[in-house]
Amino acid sequence: MFKSKNEGNIVYKCTVRLLEDADVLECEFQPNHKGKFLLDYVCEQLDIVERDYFALRYVDTGKQRHWLDLAKNIIKQVKDVDPVLFSLRVKFYPADPLRLTGNGKLMLYQQLKRDLIHGRLYCSAGEAAALGALIVQGKSSLFY
Repeated sequence: MFKSKNEGNIVYKCTVRLLEDADVLECEFQPNHKGKFLLDYVCEQLDIVERDYFALRYVDTGKQRHWLDLAKNIIKQVKDVDPVLFSLRVKFYPADPLRLTGNGKLMLYQQLKRDLIHGRLYCSAGEAAALGALIVQGKSSLFY
């Protein structure tokens, strides 16, 4: 965890891994910042409007995954984690995913693709093929 003194304020630095693991966002937060601050910042940088479906996840020193609690101080949740690394993930799938707009929709498609590749979605081969087709169709329709 990096700390730097900046005009008397402590600033913590962290990295947020996006849904494409190669894509990262470097962020800063102060000791009094709550989880909502960081999620709002990430969603603002990525132009995600529908923030309620997304969350930040981290892995503690015991290799246990946790969702960043939006109502609690960030530093208290990750006090023993070094370096501080979060992953942006879809926490809740919307009932009607077509209502998502722009980058929110793109992130949802990336999460679906990720979950299919890693075998986290339980479905038949036919359903997996249909989901794959929807991901490809949805991703291409974002650019037209």
